Amino acid sequence: MLCQNCGKHQATAWYKETVNGQTRELHLCPECAAKLGGAYASNLFSADPFFSPFFSDGLFSGAAQAISGGRRCPTCGMTESELRRTGRAGCGDCYQHFKDILLPYIKKLHGAAAHVGAAPAPAADAPAANPLEGLKAKLSDCVKSENYEEAARLRDEIRRLEGNQS
Repeated sequence: MLCQNCGKHQATAWYKETVNGQTRELHLCPECAAKLGGAYASNLFSADPFFSPFFSDGLFSGAAQAISGGRRCPTCGMTESELRRTGRAGCGDCYQHFKDILLPYIKKLHGAAAHVGAAPAPAADAPAANPLEGLKAKLSDCVKSENYEEAARLRDEIRRLEGNQS
């Protein structure tokens, strides 16, 4: 559903009020909820002097945050409520910003919050990053095993490659 205020973004927060039996409901995107949230929260009971001390003292200062879905990642805009609803972080910075929420789940799933495994060893038959180094290693093996014909061929190939590099 699109935001009923701007009509451009996906609505993720909603505001509902009932006045004299009339219920009004607004579905808002995070941006509009943040902009309008404070106004809705503070204007909700502004006509009644009984409620004014609660709003002026800041007892409901978090109302805008609650209406907009809680904390927000500064990088991608993911809200706390959206994270809890989907179970997916919006970006890499969400892991740091919502660390208090995510860390218990990560520990429960993986047994730890940090990677403790080892990197895989390179395969013995994997080609070297530099083809010249690989040929030199093969040449050394051929000389050790007294395979002189193959060693001569590899020597010539190495010389050819070294001549092309200079």
